[in-house]
Amino acid sequence: MMILKEGQGWSDEQLFENREYNLLIRSSLGLMSLEDAEPVPSTYYLFRRNLVEYARAHGEDLFKKCQEQITRDQILEFNVEGKQVRMDSKLIGSNIAWYSRYELIHETLRLFIAEREEHIFKKSLPKEMFSLIESIRDEKGNKVVYRSTKAEIDARFVELGELMHRFLASGFPL
Repeated sequence: MMILKEGQGWSDEQLFENREYNLLIRSSLGLMSLEDAEPVPSTYYLFRRNLVEYARAHGEDLFKKCQEQITRDQILEFNVEGKQVRMDSKLIGSNIAWYSRYELIHETLRLFIAEREEHIFKKSLPKEMFSLIESIRDEKGNKVVYRSTKAEIDARFVELGELMHRFLASGFPL
């Protein structure tokens, strides 16, 4: 599922929708019958988190190791040289960490806003900053990641950075 998601540039939400309704995607996941149970999101997220934790604890990226083995097997099976890579599978692991970083920053800002809400709404900030603050306050980071593509997360990172800079420049109590 992770390979499909990254290869297609999907958000998590798009991945789960395709897993449920797209027959080609279902068959690529080994779901040959409509009665076959799809992998649930909690299993997907637990697997991703366990991969990251294992890599941190053991210094070994199991996903990368798996990708390398698949590539070696394909080189032998199809008698190719492997000098060109069509999909940058190396980015999948970093995207997992990237999304986790987004969630961490989002949640930190959400807690900061909740603790200082009365000070924040007394400040004279641009209207778009207030709408960003409200969206951060009202939605957890994992939900933003779930419904967003990589490009949307990248843009959101910039917005969060500008907001943090504005908070620091405005002298909010830390």
